[in-house]
Amino acid sequence: MAVKTSTRKYLKGEQTRDTILVAARKLFKDNGYHNTSVYDLFDRAGITKGAFYHHWRTKEDLALTLLEEMKVAYQNRIFSILEGPGTAREQIEKTFATIAQLSSDPDWHYCELIATWSTELGPEDAQLGRAVHEVRQGLLAYWERLLDRAQGEGQLRTDISAKDLSFLVVSTICGVTLSGKRTCGGGANPNAINTLQRLLFA
Repeated sequence: MAVKTSTRKYLKGEQTRDTILVAARKLFKDNGYHNTSVYDLFDRAGITKGAFYHHWRTKEDLALTLLEEMKVAYQNRIFSILEGPGTAREQIEKTFATIAQLSSDPDWHYCELIATWSTELGPEDAQLGRAVHEVRQGLLAYWERLLDRAQGEGQLRTDISAKDLSFLVVSTICGVTLSGKRTCGGGANPNAINTLQRLLFA
């Protein structure tokens, strides 16, 4: 049975949308938000101006789509660890292992993307800046909840509050990710993550 014209158009439209998202993840990760123009996206994705504006009104709309995609990815790959089996310490170790694994995956851009945007975007960036802040707050909340539980189970140092430790963990991971991006082609340094893990359980 022949595929309907409307179905072919829909599938082509979805394929174009996916192509733009792939290009945007790479460009925003490598160049940042402000240093990436829509024309860079046109060139990278190999699309026309009309194809882009068929899916998004602005570059910011595209970035907000990526943030929504990022939230889902973090929930599925990392945050869901908290609801799984194991002690808090085991879940912390699993989280670190997952981050190290994802950072070495060339198709996983979210650690570098949130690290880059967290340093680049501020209150003056209006909706996008607030959305990036919200994602970062989600990371902090995840770690605070997990670290607080580990302290309650007697598995983690208690001389520093879980809130302060969560800030340390997220800031360190973002910093290590950006450092790796500049010096060794991207991704968090596994040795640095292992050192952070040892410090938590000292």
